[in-house]
Amino acid sequence: MTASQNVPKEKLLAHALKESEIKFRTLTESAAVGIFLYRERFLYVNPAFERITGYSQKELERFYLWDIVHPEFKDLVRERVLARLRGESPPPHYEIKIITKEGQERWLEVTAATFEKEGQIIGIGTAIDITPQKAFAQKLEETLAQYQAILNAFEGLIYAVSQDFKIRFANHKWEAKTSSKLTGEICYRRLYGFNSPCPWCSLKEVILSGCSVQKEVYIPHEGRWYQMVGTPLRYPSGGNYALYLLMDITEQKKAQEELLRTAKLESLAFLAGGIAHDFNNFLTAILGNLSLLRLKARLSPKEERLLRQTEKACLKAQGLTKQLLTFAKGGTPIKKAAPLEELLRETISFCLRGSQVDWELKIEENLFLVEIDTTQFGQVISNLVINAKQAMPKGGRLWVQAKNLVLSEPKGPLAPGKYVELSFRDEGCGIPKKYLSKIFDPYFTTKSDGSGLGLAICYSIVKRHGGHIEVESAEGKGTTFRIYLPATEKEISKAPQLIQLEIFKGKGRVLVFDDEETVRETLKEALEIAGFEVELAKDSQEVLQKVKMGRFDLAILDLTVPGGMGGRELLPFLKIFSPGLKTILISGYPLEDEKIGDFDAFLKKPFTIPELYGVLQKLLKT
Repeated sequence: MTASQNVPKEKLLAHALKESEIKFRTLTESAAVGIFLYRERFLYVNPAFERITGYSQKELERFYLWDIVHPEFKDLVRERVLARLRGESPPPHYEIKIITKEGQERWLEVTAATFEKEGQIIGIGTAIDITPQKAFAQKLEETLAQYQAILNAFEGLIYAVSQDFKIRFANHKWEAKTSSKLTGEICYRRLYGFNSPCPWCSLKEVILSGCSVQKEVYIPHEGRWYQMVGTPLRYPSGGNYALYLLMDITEQKKAQEELLRTAKLESLAFLAGGIAHDFNNFLTAILGNLSLLRLKARLSPKEERLLRQTEKACLKAQGLTKQLLTFAKGGTPIKKAAPLEELLRETISFCLRGSQVDWELKIEENLFLVEIDTTQFGQVISNLVINAKQAMPKGGRLWVQAKNLVLSEPKGPLAPGKYVELSFRDEGCGIPKKYLSKIFDPYFTTKSDGSGLGLAICYSIVKRHGGHIEVESAEGKGTTFRIYLPATEKEISKAPQLIQLEIFKGKGRVLVFDDEETVRETLKEALEIAGFEVELAKDSQEVLQKVKMGRFDLAILDLTVPGGMGGRELLPFLKIFSPGLKTILISGYPLEDEKIGDFDAFLKKPFTIPELYGVLQKLLKT
């Protein structure tokens, strides 16, 4: 046996390969790409492959190819290496992970081929380290996933648009909203319903200046407001775009309008309250003196008729003070549980009597009760019905409906709970869209003979009842007003009947305190006719002086007096000096029973002398 026969076959093959190695060593050793020759084990690796794996060639010659491969890819590499050495043709290109000598994971892009040498199939491969690219791709995928999650979670609308107004992309909420793909569409036409760039368009400004813009925009065909933010977007591949984010702020705008409208009403409260206070004082004196005249004089039928007409005029003037008090803090409604059907039917019938407007009232069965001031809320119904009648001068139809509404979650300004929803729908001329946000403002009117108070009063009354009023209208298509009133569990209470007499006889000392001289003198005359001894006081100092000088049986005290103490503040002092004193509180502001406090009775100005006598009879009866 020769010496060569004692050498293992693989060693002989390696010797033969070394001869050819000389021819390409210069190329392989200078290459940046890893190059290796193999059977099942490594036969040769270039310096680049050593740098990639961290192993020297001598170390690698002891390894099967799959020994340095990550466990996830070990079976794949073994299968393909053996298949290739059997002369089969598995895929030549693939990406795998290896474990370096230092234990690090690295990604390689491998290309494998074979050639035959002395009857043996030899594998040759190249390996490119793509770990940085893989890390970058993974980071990019993670970033894209994060941004995709943000886009999907964002409650608003997002889109990017080019300089020629074409949509580059839109988030899924836009596409769900439009039920179509938007890429390539013209933004102002497809998204906003315009035939030319939107009035608020900032595309050129954003792209050319490179600055972000923010603004509130109104989309007419939706009837909704959005907060829009536009910012430049530049793709690495080239091209300048504008990225827009829109958040629906319709409800916030409505809330702001509500606050502004409320602020306007509150600004009128002081003025209205003062006017109503003085006006009620004058009416009290006028009505009181008219009553005294009837009691003291024997009037002819003609004089009696004139007197009645004067009283009717005063009572009509009293309606004006009620309107003014609606704006004032003293206009708080005196609410009681009540059904709406009778109030609706009577008020609508009265307002439309003799007109060409037909009407229909639909009441849901078992309609919830509501707590209302029937006088104030009757005014709301009257104003809305009269508005509808004026919107249909040639006749038409008014539909009024009342139904129950149960909210399980908030709806605009309404909290969850039970409500009665009232709707007034006409087929009149409608309200131009530009006026819809202003119709509840005080003194806003489009009528040449209008005061601008009707709908403002409706708004104020509804708000004071804890409710909400809104409007829908389109020019030429009619108008619908909706009112939401909180339901109540209280039962309907019967109103007490006040006994009113034409004459009353009493005795004792009475103190009358009011800042208005005509009111004081009128009450003095009425009380003296009834048999009382009367003392008058125009301010708190005079009240205190008189109670210190003598005991009183009855005190009639004004609630508020400019620049001094009113009836409430003076009451404790009167009780000290006149134990057992009976007291009547008088005011131009309506008060609920629980707000009368320690007073024995309450009379709202203006009141008549018979009404005063009725209260005295109940208060002083023995």
